[in-house]
Amino acid sequence: MPLLWRYLLRNYLKVFLLCVTGFISVLLVTRFQTIARFATTGASKLYIVKFILYQIPSVLPLAIPIACLIASLLLFQKMSRSHELTAVRAAGLSTLHITFPLIISGIVIAMLNFTIVSEIAPKCRALSKNLAYQMTAVNPLCLLQKETLIKLKNTYIDMKVLKAGRYAKDVFFITRNVSNQRLSLMLAEKLSLKDHTLLGENVTFISSVAPKAGESFDHLVIENQSEMQTESEQLTQYLRTSDWNFNYDYLNLRMLQARYIAENRGKEKPDVRAIQELARRLSLGLAAFTFTLVGIGFGMEISRNLKIKGALWCFALMTFYLVAFMGAKSIKHDWLSSVVLFLAPHPIILFFCLRSFKQVAKGAS
Repeated sequence: MPLLWRYLLRNYLKVFLLCVTGFISVLLVTRFQTIARFATTGASKLYIVKFILYQIPSVLPLAIPIACLIASLLLFQKMSRSHELTAVRAAGLSTLHITFPLIISGIVIAMLNFTIVSEIAPKCRALSKNLAYQMTAVNPLCLLQKETLIKLKNTYIDMKVLKAGRYAKDVFFITRNVSNQRLSLMLAEKLSLKDHTLLGENVTFISSVAPKAGESFDHLVIENQSEMQTESEQLTQYLRTSDWNFNYDYLNLRMLQARYIAENRGKEKPDVRAIQELARRLSLGLAAFTFTLVGIGFGMEISRNLKIKGALWCFALMTFYLVAFMGAKSIKHDWLSSVVLFLAPHPIILFFCLRSFKQVAKGAS
């Protein structure tokens, strides 16, 4: 490998790794509330560390492209302002020869980023939710908190006291009975946890039974118990069947394709959510290569006077991509527009990068 290429790669990767580490730290702070909710379930330190590690692949797909942009931009701005770029061009090297190692690095990082967003991130997302379910089995009272990782659907919960996830007082629990489409009510003076068993004191259950005759009123069933006990594992199994569903966020690329084929076999109007999810993952994967070219194209400066035009172009193109990406995620009802917004920014950004390359090669300021 030529000495120049080793110099470029060493400086590029050094800044890139530093930026990725910094962005992971910053983005993990944004998930601090989720991590804190998991910690309040009484999880051990090992489980908390695992849960934090499982969050990292979810933040990497966006952190990596931005790190590629910053690393390539700073590298070529430094080379331009220290006249290193002028020296190597005066030696007869073309802009393509100079930027070739970073272009190859961008392609490799883009493939790595696509692997993370398509294979590693869904797996880690599923493992983190499994950890949340495991802690629910250990401490089901954490479900009574207002902010919890496991969302109880069609349920209203109110209470006066919940201390340390060990016991709750004056619990008011309303849920929808799926079998008869009616509401069920549970009142408990106290709920406590002892040896993976949920204990209740002065518990009242109010439910209804649909009448045999269609025009009659519902039969009201009221049951009072001075004591109640339920194994926490049984509650967890119920939550898994009612709440857990393998949606597209938890599927790797092969399973995503298999689900798309299985769900759309014989349908006149196919479900295209898998296509939207594939376009999202492809967009994030390509973003590493696209942002590397942005940093290269607008980091080169051939003017004697320092300008911020290149940095402004980088910021504008990055903002354009992020706005289009967020817009695509928000219009899931229109799959074609969503796919276009996911993928169209890449050729547009590449057009501006190639135009900047040509201007630099011609010596145009």
